[in-house]
Amino acid sequence: MKKGVLAVVAASFLYGIMPIFTKRALMEGMTSGSVVFYRLFFSAIVSFIMLKVLGINMQASARQIAEMVVMGIIGFGATMALLTISYSLIPTGLATMLHFTYPLFVTVTMAMVFKEKITVFKTIACLCALEGLVLMSDFSSLSVVGILLAIGSGITYASYVIASKKLKFASLHGLVIVFYVSCFACVFFGIKAMITKEMMLPPTPLALGLVLTIAVFCTVMSLFLLTYGIKTLGASTASVLNMLEPVTSFAAGMIIYKEAIALKGIAGCVLVILAGITVAFDNATTKNSR
Repeated sequence: MKKGVLAVVAASFLYGIMPIFTKRALMEGMTSGSVVFYRLFFSAIVSFIMLKVLGINMQASARQIAEMVVMGIIGFGATMALLTISYSLIPTGLATMLHFTYPLFVTVTMAMVFKEKITVFKTIACLCALEGLVLMSDFSSLSVVGILLAIGSGITYASYVIASKKLKFASLHGLVIVFYVSCFACVFFGIKAMITKEMMLPPTPLALGLVLTIAVFCTVMSLFLLTYGIKTLGASTASVLNMLEPVTSFAAGMIIYKEAIALKGIAGCVLVILAGITVAFDNATTKNSR
């Protein structure tokens, strides 16, 4: 259980710094479509190399492959695309907050569709985290399209989180899942980028380094850790605990881009951290009562 909590916390940190690198890559002249493609492309290559080095069996059934095709495009690639585009339309803090409505979608779906028991602690944690995200966000610059794209990324990511727990491919090794979903999403969004004429080579060495960093650390490693956490803790628990990610994004924005620290933002961070602690406490209590 502790390993699952630590895995999700580590994934949250790696995901949390991703907007910083993505925004800088866009500032270097890359299109959102090319950033998504290269992130998926390098993720597939790196995960494949790791699988071969570690000697992990990559075999998957036809049904598992079919599930990963759908989740790779809808749950994985679409999330990246929607969120990346939203960064260019609304502030990254706001986009991240709206994306992190996904734990609410996960929790409600797990309760209504899969009849998962939602504890009082988990409900309180979810409400605290959502309130904290609202406090951390700046609504002064609003774009309806940007808002809808960011919320859409939350919905698509919720589908991936649930699928990683409930579908047949969930039994595969985390790196195997990363490899397959990256490959399928890479092909789809690579074709899309060429059709929309967004495909381009990284214009500078820095841009190349940024997309490599996003692929290796913010995608392969973070998704592997999150997948492990989902299998260990459950989809709704892992998704609520993963709300520590926007705290990282918030802090990174202040450090890298010298964004001003508002009192309500600090209060929001505290609420999200308390939500994470509440979920961890709930898991420990539940485990001890069994």
